[in-house]
Amino acid sequence: MCPTIDSPVKSKDGYLIRFRPKYGYLSSDQLSTLAEATSNFGNNFIELTSRANITIRGLQKEYLDQLSNFLNQAGIINAAEKRKNISNIIYSPFSTKNKKLTQKIASILEDNLNNIPKPHKKFGIAVDLGEVASLQQTNADLRIETNKEKILILRIDGLDRGIAIEPETLIEKMGMILSNVIAVSDQLKSRDLINSIGEIDHIYFPHIKPRKQNFSPRLGPCFGGYMITVPGGKFSSYQLRELASHVKGVAVTPWKSFFIYSAKTKPPLSFLSKNTGHDLSVSYCSGKPYCSQGILETSQVAKVVTTVLEERFKNRKNKAKIHISGCLKNCGLSKQTSILINSSRGEKSVSVKDDKFQNLASKISMELNK
Repeated sequence: MCPTIDSPVKSKDGYLIRFRPKYGYLSSDQLSTLAEATSNFGNNFIELTSRANITIRGLQKEYLDQLSNFLNQAGIINAAEKRKNISNIIYSPFSTKNKKLTQKIASILEDNLNNIPKPHKKFGIAVDLGEVASLQQTNADLRIETNKEKILILRIDGLDRGIAIEPETLIEKMGMILSNVIAVSDQLKSRDLINSIGEIDHIYFPHIKPRKQNFSPRLGPCFGGYMITVPGGKFSSYQLRELASHVKGVAVTPWKSFFIYSAKTKPPLSFLSKNTGHDLSVSYCSGKPYCSQGILETSQVAKVVTTVLEERFKNRKNKAKIHISGCLKNCGLSKQTSILINSSRGEKSVSVKDDKFQNLASKISMELNK
């Protein structure tokens, strides 16, 4: 079961909720409010996720409604969003040059949550309208993109082509596709949308290729802004307050990081990860002792993995994406993962998703199982 703002999940350290910031953005005031929320109600930390969501843990049952109201009043979450209509919408943070179109699409989606059919509990939409294509490796079922000629496209994940749409017809086209899919299979599982194409080929004729993605997420300056994070994307309430005092706002990215618009320099905050570090290369779930199913202490495993990367890639860029899961559920696993580390009985298992990183995986396995 996936936790939401109105359906918290009981864990080892209390209840946890996960929510999507409205428009994928937090103003400086909202950052301060978030710091206050996790300080007053949670365990003093937030965790960024690979779906551009935010997790707050360590919540007591009697404070859950109060927290929900707190976040609602601050405009951090979409008040219309409930478990039955929640759609995980990920927005590209690099939309400065395409701002009007992005804002128009975002407003349409946020205002029509009840009109978007939800085939499964992790149903997601990627709005990839930034300066470059950047979300093609993130988990999503439907993708809103453009091609080289800037034609707006709606594409089912897994297909190499989509259909042309106008902003005004977006909800209608999405509803038509998803309603037909749901009618065929009301037991549709995550990322199985493509398997139902044969059932909707009378309404869906994909023929337009989207832009090709060449972008790889990195810390530091990019596209007129600045990408920042901390290890594991886990910000304390203190760090959120400090960050709020140095920025006008941040976009929440699916790379467990924040993107600061119109920033040429890094905020003078010592807790932020180094631009040359590997914190965007290594992701991990909460793991032991926070998760009741956790076997691995994922943050400790991440430290070992980071040390291996620092030694191996002293003077060159690391392209491997490593995910650490505290159990075999592999929560937080993304499409771009090249090496997966998990455990079933306390033993650390290292598996390769991309063969070109076999040697690196072997080195990591040796270090973890010394």
